[in-house]
Amino acid sequence: MTDYMEPMESGISYGQNTEIYLKRVLTGDIESVRLRLAAALERVGYDIVEEEPHVQGRRGTRGWGTWGASADVLDYSTTLTIKLKQLSEHSTRATFDYVIKHLWLSRGEKNVLVREAETIVALANVRSVDKLCGTCGTESTDDSRFCRRCGSPMTREQAELDVLHMTAETRAAHTSVVTSTIMSLVITLFLVAVYAAAIAGAIKLAGFFGLLIFVSGAISLLNLPLTLFAWSRLNRALKAKTKDKHALPRSNDTPTLDANEPLALPHQQSWPSITEGTTEILTREPVGVKPPLKRKAGDTDSIN
Repeated sequence: MTDYMEPMESGISYGQNTEIYLKRVLTGDIESVRLRLAAALERVGYDIVEEEPHVQGRRGTRGWGTWGASADVLDYSTTLTIKLKQLSEHSTRATFDYVIKHLWLSRGEKNVLVREAETIVALANVRSVDKLCGTCGTESTDDSRFCRRCGSPMTREQAELDVLHMTAETRAAHTSVVTSTIMSLVITLFLVAVYAAAIAGAIKLAGFFGLLIFVSGAISLLNLPLTLFAWSRLNRALKAKTKDKHALPRSNDTPTLDANEPLALPHQQSWPSITEGTTEILTREPVGVKPPLKRKAGDTDSIN
């Protein structure tokens, strides 16, 4: 299989929409790829609005993205259109067309969208052999997201979603840290400039003391929420979410299987034949029955 991810172009259209184009080649005919991509979009959080001729999904604004104050690009309203083209009998090219309600995207935020597209393709390419429970080793025979035996989330799908979640959270935390650092540098440069001007005699520090306190305090108040947002994002990114709280406890005697190793039934004890058991009962001699004692007639010496 020849898989590649190619960013084509990005630009700002009329209004406040940013467009991103990506390419990917998937294995399978166009109809099977269409169905798998639609299911993968729903797993990532999109609502399917169209399946033919193109697969189109929409995701609404959430969190701080409603006010345009979120550092996570996945919090903004997104419309994803996947255009399919049959290349051969067993390969189909998918073009990801992103339209996001965002004025401008940085390189790191575009990488988050590339990571999301890779996650969608990975979920669409999950085979039955890959859908093994990491807790008990049971293979899933349907499209269930959790193991039918122990209740744990499926290994491959959950791992892809965790990588996407961590990428988006760490990128948002990085944006908050950079913005907070820039604001701290602005405060520092402002204080240094005022102090240097006061030493040179250009200004009187007593006259600008109130303005200095006001500007420094305002920037510091704006800087504090950014620092808290960065800390919260990193905390959520590093928090493990692969374990389900409602999953059943793992048994110590349950073996963990490889990808292609079937679960063997336990060895059963072979019971003896019914005919042999019946014959043994018929030929068995009675046990514990003593023969009666016989005495001679008229012999009473033993009594006397």
